Amino acid sequence: MSTPQYDRIAARNGEIDRLLRAYREDVEIPSVLRALGPVDGASVLDLGCGAGPFTRLLRREGAADVLGVDASAPMVELARRAEQEEPLGVRYAVRDIADLPVLGAFDVVTAFAVLHYADTFDTLTRMCHAAHTNLAPGGRLLALVGNPRLEPGVTQPNGFVLHRPDAPRDGDPYTVSLPTTPPSTLTVHYWTCAAYEKALTDCGFTDVTWAPVYGLPTGTEPVNLIVTARHR
Repeated sequence: MSTPQYDRIAARNGEIDRLLRAYREDVEIPSVLRALGPVDGASVLDLGCGAGPFTRLLRREGAADVLGVDASAPMVELARRAEQEEPLGVRYAVRDIADLPVLGAFDVVTAFAVLHYADTFDTLTRMCHAAHTNLAPGGRLLALVGNPRLEPGVTQPNGFVLHRPDAPRDGDPYTVSLPTTPPSTLTVHYWTCAAYEKALTDCGFTDVTWAPVYGLPTGTEPVNLIVTARHR
């Protein structure tokens, strides 16, 4: 998958990280850890690791071996720089998730806000297949995926604004505005929960479950939803 837009975002990663910090710490991190359960001693593969915030989180939570992969070389460089500044033993590699080979038999595979970059259902399925083939039997997948229920044109709890059609179809592209100075944009793709479920089950995953997201006021939609699944 092409990464030029994400390569550009890497230059503003520090500002974006500060913008996301409150939502990530108050909502996403506690929700993810609750859905994922214990990772003590586990081997973890993080797909679309970006600058490595979740790889480092999982290592601190007790994961024994953590490998982060991302198609954006500048993002991986940021992750490696963070590892050099505070060594935790996390490894990183530049890899295209849609064409990922088998890197190991991991206990856990995570994919945080990356599956919505799939531009076709075939690409989405290939990304899910990469997760499945890199899991040990009985291993767990956890993914944060774009919430298809979000209302476009309004500021979301993390400060992002979605610009998409009123009646999008699976695979339709849309832009997301990030409140950096000056503003940044990303192009992602709309996928329904049913599309995610089909891609996962088509790849052999079982026990596909949508986990609750905590820390938001009643009636407020989360920016991303949490889906979990198991390798047969």
